[in-house]
Formats: sequence, structure tokens, C-alpha cells
Amino acid sequence: MRKNVILIIALVISAFGIQAQDVKYPVVKGLKQLPNGWHKFSYAGTIFDVEVRDGYLIKGNVTWFDNSHYSGSFVGNKISGKGTYTWSNGDRYEGAFRNNQRHGKGTMYWKDGRKYTGKWKNNFQNGKGKSYDPNGNLTAEGIWESAVLIKEKNKA
Repeated sequence: MRKNVILIIALVISAFGIQAQDVKYPVVKGLKQLPNGWHKFSYAGTIFDVEVRDGYLIKGNVTWFDNSHYSGSFVGNKISGKGTYTWSNGDRYEGAFRNNQRHGKGTMYWKDGRKYTGKWKNNFQNGKGKSYDPNGNLTAEGIWESAVLIKEKNKA
């Protein structure tokens, strides 16, 4: 039975093309009926502990069924502004978001100890940034475009 459940979950994830580093969208219906203030509720397997104002998420915490988690601000019911998103595999991003994507200045921490800190655009490293190995040693510094180092900083 357990094998069947795992197989079904794997099939659902592959059918919808969910990737580990995608930020999940906090889908909520019925927010317009909630009064302004803090609310704790669950919807479609997602747990919300959020502030609602005029029918929109403002800030708070969201936990999905796979234990991925977001804590931070929202704009128009989308993850936007500053926050922290932790994936179920232990990877974590702290920084700026726009329209459910890493966008602006932020730091990505991988569970294996690697780290990237710098600019992001549409979920990819984009702009000035630094990459570190699991021991904290600088491995690359320069300009990134779509997660590719295109111009390394001259070491003087």
C-alpha cells in the first residue's frame, strides 16, 4: 500500500512538472469573505497563518503538504516582497520575491552547504553575485545571467 501511495505522489508531481526549486503559489479561495486581521486555516492541503486585508494576503506563513514553507509578505495574493522560502528537501532562499519568483537581492542556501548571494531575476541568478562552496570558500564572483557566470570579477 505504501509503495502505491509513493508511486501516485511521484506520478502527480511528474504530471504537473513541479520542480524542486520552483516556488509554489499559495492558492486560496474565499479570502474576500474573511474580515481584516490574522487568520489560521487550511485549504487544499495547505496551511495558512496569515494576515488578510480587504480580501488579500498581506504577510504570514504558508506550509504546503510536502512541508515546503514560506514566511514573508504577499502582494495581490502572490509571494512578493521580502521573505524566506524553504523547500521540502532543505534548500532555503532568503530575500526578495516578485510574482512568486526569486527576484531582487537574496541568498540561496543549498542543503549540501553551498550558497549564492546576490541578484536574482525570474528565479535565476542574474546580476552581481558570489558563490560559495560547502566550506564557505568563495568559488565565483562576478556577473550572472540566467544562472550562468558570464563575467568573472578580476582578482587583484
